[in-house]
Order: sequence, then C-alpha cells, then structure tokens
Amino acid sequence: MRLLLLIGLSLCLIGTPVAAQSAPPCQNRYDLPYSPFCPEVILENFETHGDLAAVSGLAFAPDGALYFTSPAQRAVYRLPPDGRGFFGAPQLVTRLPEAPFGIAYAADENAVYVAAEQSLFRVSSDGEAVRIFHDAQTLWHGELHIGADGRLYTARNTADSASVISLARDGSDPRLLADALREVFGFTWHDQRLVIADAAESALYTAREGALVRLAALPAQSTPRGVVHYRARAVLQWHDSLLVALGGSWNATTISGYAIFKLDPNQPSAQRQVIPDYFGWDADALARRRVSFHPFQLMSIAISAEGWLYTAIAEGRIYRFRPR
Repeated sequence: MRLLLLIGLSLCLIGTPVAAQSAPPCQNRYDLPYSPFCPEVILENFETHGDLAAVSGLAFAPDGALYFTSPAQRAVYRLPPDGRGFFGAPQLVTRLPEAPFGIAYAADENAVYVAAEQSLFRVSSDGEAVRIFHDAQTLWHGELHIGADGRLYTARNTADSASVISLARDGSDPRLLADALREVFGFTWHDQRLVIADAAESALYTAREGALVRLAALPAQSTPRGVVHYRARAVLQWHDSLLVALGGSWNATTISGYAIFKLDPNQPSAQRQVIPDYFGWDADALARRRVSFHPFQLMSIAISAEGWLYTAIAEGRIYRFRPR
C-alpha cells in the first residue's frame, strides 16, 4: 500500500508545474471569471476620478514588484511583494502632468518608462519624472514596451489614425513601424513579428515590410486591448501562444468580449476563449450568469516570472490566474 501511495504521489508531482508546487495556497474568489486556474484578487476598489481608467498598464520588476499606471489619478504605483506570494498596499511612485497608460520596467536602469497622453516619461527609482518625448498631435499613447534592441516601443493614437512607433530611450530618433490602424492600445512580438491589436477593428494585425496584414479576426466589438506572447511553461497549453485581453463591448447592444483569448499566430483561426472557460457559453450567457469579467473592462495583461497571468481592470482591480 505504501508503495502504491508513493507511486501515486510521484505521478501527481510529475504532472504539476513547478510554479504551482512552490506557490502559496490559493485564495480562490468565486465571484471572479470562471477558470480552471486559481483566480485571485491582487488589487480591488482602487480609487478612480472621472471617466479615465483607474488601472491601465502593468509591468514587473526583477524583485517581483508590480508597477501599474492609473490614468484617473495621473499616477504610477508600485505593489511591493510581501514575501508570501502576494503584495503589500499600493505605494505611490510619482504623479504626472498627463494621464499615463503604458509602462515598462528598465532593469538595466532601475527605472520605469511611461507612455502618457501626449508624452513619454522616464521615472527614476526615487520617483523623479522627466519628460523625454512630446507630440502635440497625439491624443493618447497606449502600451509601452522595451524591445529586444533596447529601444522604446509604444502605440500612438491621433484624431485620424493609430500607429506603433519606436524611439531611443532619450526620446530621440522616432521611427514609424505600423500605420493606418484605427485604435491601438496593446501590441507584442511573436517570432520577431510585431503583432498589433486594433481595438476598433476587433482584429490582430502584423506589419510586414511596412504593410499591414490582418492576422486574425476576433469577436465583433470585443475591443482587444492587452496582448502578450506567453513564453512560460507554468501553463503548458498556453506555451508559445498569444493571449489577448478583450476589453468588452461597453457601448454595444450585444455583449461581446470580457474575456481572455488564446491563439496561435500560425493558425489564427484556431482561437479559443480560456478565461472564462465555462461550458463553451458565449459572452452574453456568461455575463448573465456573472461568471465573466463583465461589466468590468480589461486593459493590460502581464506575465510574472512564475508564468502567472495578471489582468488589469479599468474599474480599479487587478486579478491573477495561476495553476492551483
């Protein structure tokens, strides 16, 4: 009998991701979007002002701290790790003269870069914010990333169109990478291809030799925002896929989005809704049964060093999904 128990335990451990074995006990919340993973609240009821999102961009530091932007408060905050797998209370990093949206952590500088309405800022570890770029034609910038080449990349939205641009870290040498989009918040790279989520078109695009190519159509009016390339192995069925946050059809007659989709850029038609994942029901049925993100709007998504998924919610929340 003891031998059988040991064999059974060994099989369980073999099939369990390392991140799940070393993780803290699941603080499951049953009022969150239905998922086979552990759903947890990292931040809740964060104060908002006006119509801007209370939480927008997310970025991890090497020490496990989670930085986030609050457009409503024109501020950047830091969630310090508590040493037990969760986080302490939000710490104000800096306030800015413009509403911030995207954020990226530069480990080689111990600083964060922030994309705000018309400007980009560098924020040092002591909270000093320096404007490094300004464009009066821009209405708002979306997510901001540091590319493999060390340059800054951000989404730019004007009255006429949207684009993705690249700049040196001092704000010089701006380059146009993709143009003629309608509304862009999130983008990422997959196999060195730039993948862009057009929120107005509910579609993913890639840029090839300066030309836009539609990669995948997403549910109509689902408002795709954050998108990441999942390189981790904590959730093996997500490995090497794109995860897309569908903000939701907040002003449409038919409910759409309010979910996380997974797709393979090489087979974009084989897309699948992974959170919530509830009997294959559509967005309207999930919303009526209160097992989706609805009525809260998804913004950015981020992956921690453990391979856990973090979701920023415009209404002042951050949720986490990880293996149990």
